[in-house]
Amino acid sequence: MKLHRLRLENFRGVTAREVEFPDAGVVVLTGRNEIGKTSMIDALDALIELPDNSKHKKITGAKPAGRDVPVLVEAEFSIGPTRVVYTKQWLKRPSTTLRHVGGDGRTLTGREAHDAAEQLWGGADTALWKALRFMQAGGLTQNALTDSAALRRALECHAGQAQGDDREVASLLERVRAECDKYWTSTRKKNARFVQAETDCRAAETAAAETAEELRDITVVEEELAELTEVIAATGRKLGTARAEKTELDRAAGEIEAVQRQRQEAQRRRDAARAELDRAGERSARRAELVAALTADEERSTALAGDLLACEQELAPVREHAEEAEERRAAAQAAVQEARAAHRSAREDRKHLDDVERHRRALEILDSLEAVRAQLAELGSRPGTEIDEEIVDELERAERAAERAEAELAAGSARVELTALGRARPIVRGGETEEVGPEEPWSVPVTDEVEVEIPGEWRVRVLPEQGIETRRDAARTARERCAALLARHGVGSVAEARAEWREAQELAQQVREAAAQRDRLLGGEDESRLRDDRDRLAAAIEQYGGRRDDAVPLPATAAAAQETVEAAEAALTEAEDAVHRAEAAAEAARSALQSAQTTLHSLQGAALEQERALTAGRARLEDARRELPDEDLDRAATAAAEALATVQEEIEAHEAALAGLDADRVLGDRQHVADEIEGLETLLAERRGRHNSLQGRLEGMGRDRVQLAHDQAGTRLEAARRHLAGVERRAEAALLLERTLLEHRERAHAQYVQPFRTEVEQLGKAVYGPDFEVLVSGSLEVEQRKLHGDWLPFSALSTGAKEQLVILIRLATALLVDPEDGVPVLLDDALGHSDPQRLRRLASAITTAGERTQVIVLTSNPERFVNLREAHRIEM
Repeated sequence: MKLHRLRLENFRGVTAREVEFPDAGVVVLTGRNEIGKTSMIDALDALIELPDNSKHKKITGAKPAGRDVPVLVEAEFSIGPTRVVYTKQWLKRPSTTLRHVGGDGRTLTGREAHDAAEQLWGGADTALWKALRFMQAGGLTQNALTDSAALRRALECHAGQAQGDDREVASLLERVRAECDKYWTSTRKKNARFVQAETDCRAAETAAAETAEELRDITVVEEELAELTEVIAATGRKLGTARAEKTELDRAAGEIEAVQRQRQEAQRRRDAARAELDRAGERSARRAELVAALTADEERSTALAGDLLACEQELAPVREHAEEAEERRAAAQAAVQEARAAHRSAREDRKHLDDVERHRRALEILDSLEAVRAQLAELGSRPGTEIDEEIVDELERAERAAERAEAELAAGSARVELTALGRARPIVRGGETEEVGPEEPWSVPVTDEVEVEIPGEWRVRVLPEQGIETRRDAARTARERCAALLARHGVGSVAEARAEWREAQELAQQVREAAAQRDRLLGGEDESRLRDDRDRLAAAIEQYGGRRDDAVPLPATAAAAQETVEAAEAALTEAEDAVHRAEAAAEAARSALQSAQTTLHSLQGAALEQERALTAGRARLEDARRELPDEDLDRAATAAAEALATVQEEIEAHEAALAGLDADRVLGDRQHVADEIEGLETLLAERRGRHNSLQGRLEGMGRDRVQLAHDQAGTRLEAARRHLAGVERRAEAALLLERTLLEHRERAHAQYVQPFRTEVEQLGKAVYGPDFEVLVSGSLEVEQRKLHGDWLPFSALSTGAKEQLVILIRLATALLVDPEDGVPVLLDDALGHSDPQRLRRLASAITTAGERTQVIVLTSNPERFVNLREAHRIEM
């Protein structure tokens, strides 16, 4: 496949553009960012994939915002011997045109053109077309290459296999996959058809089981109905026998019940006699209780009188002791008050002395602060200077420059040298006389006209050499600049400026030291607060002196005051301890007194209550004896006992008669038989009702209908099982064949991995060096790269290395594929992470690939691809 021309109108940011491509070689399309380079590839994809009536976001998003214009893409390309011009217009007046170039030159339009283009495009290797792209937004992934038929054929050829074998396997594999797809999903799980067959089989099994269950229910009802008929007959027979037995037992029970009525009457009279005997006994017991109670009350009264007398005798010393303890407590509390007053006075004296000391320190600090403030004021009044370190440095540099210029002037000039021979000689220079010692050379540089006179003998004039004016001007300029700087800063010399600067530094240091002294004196406190403390302390001292009792001398020192406070505290503690002890003793005495008084009051109350109880007991006993004397009470008890014995003998006679009639057995049997008759009648009624219910249910079940449905369900189940077995056999066979063919293809892939690896390594060695190697998987993906002896996984490579390697993989693929089967290699804004040396070497690999196929490079940075010297360049 070759791309010859591409034209866009109103596609994203491209209003109108047409680009022509050469049939082979490298094409570099350059343009700034967002000019629409990548949009050209997206437009070509839309032309191939989307019909003209599509509202896909690729089309709606490509339309220019705010403009009602159509989106148009036209491409001229060749697939095999066929060359066509394919045009599509979307959104507004959509249309499709396919025009053949050469041959019969026929033109197709509309859906016919779209279908014809799809059929033509089906003859190209679409997998290779997508795999050989390196798109800006595609990341650094390795595209799938194993799906490319052209690459498979090329690798088979390099591996020495017969061409066509893999195509036959691929065709067979496609047919097998189609057969598998009838029963399995893409992940080879059971598909809807397979699952439906299983579902139908399960449904048939459920229907057959349901009809079988209905038949079983009918059989159970029939069996239960037959059994219930036999049980009803047996129950009727048992009921007749029980009724006859009950008639005989009713007769015997009549005789027994007459004797029982006579016994009950005797028992009633016995109960009355026993009640009368009990009442006589209760009266005797109550009389005895009254006598015993009266005796006990008399004894308790005597004992309480003795206890009360002893308690009154013990109370007097307890009361005396309590009064003495209360007096001691009052004395101890008075001592505590005195100790507290002495302690408070001692603490106030100590505080007063502390205030005096703090007032003295405050006065000292404030006096020192006044001195520091005066010092700061004096330092601040001294005249300042503008001379600083920077100005001094500038003056020194100017002075050194002037001295250097003078030295250079003198060093580059001639010198006049005179030596006095034998004796000292005077010389005159510039109107001034100098003495030259014997044998001591006198010299001066000739920087200007020099006139030297030996009085009365010679006058020598020496003129400087030509060209000295430059050095003289430089020296003069340096001197003038230095003098101007000194004048501007108001000093006569650099030394004077340096002295002023040192004085200013010393002044600043003195100011800092004075400020530091002030801060030390304040110690982080505010001066106004310190003055307030001074005034407050003075007022407190004066106030305390006015109200203190002068009769008690003031301690001389704070230490003496502290000793007084400590002694007062000890005395106070001792007094408080004495109070606690006295209070405890007083409290104990009060408790003892209160306890004794409580005991006395309790005994007095008990004696009074006992006297009242004794009087009441005597009255009750006298009332009882007046109502019934003791002798009548004894006679009534004897009569009641004799009546109870007579009735008991009569009851025992009736008991003997009942024993002879076997009353308990007869009455028990009669009740048992009655219960049995009632139970049999209830059971017979229930079973007859159940019999009628089962009979009606059996009639409603419809045995013949259920049997027919069961037979039909069995037939359907058999058919569903046969159908499912057939589906399972065909599905498993297709899946087995597919796995076998895939294993065959994998073995074939393993054979042509080596040619692919060889081609990648050949290009890589030209870029990285002779030690470059790669490890390629069966899916033709580079898993590891070796460089400088080190193997690294692809995922561990840097971004630049990954980018270079995936581009080499695409170029190697293009070199392996037959040019007739090839497709263009597209590189969109690539190699942004490569250094210049790698770019030069990669340019060679790109040029090599361009000799066999089209290589289209899209870039916003043409300098990256300047080494593609033979490339066809198009500026966008």
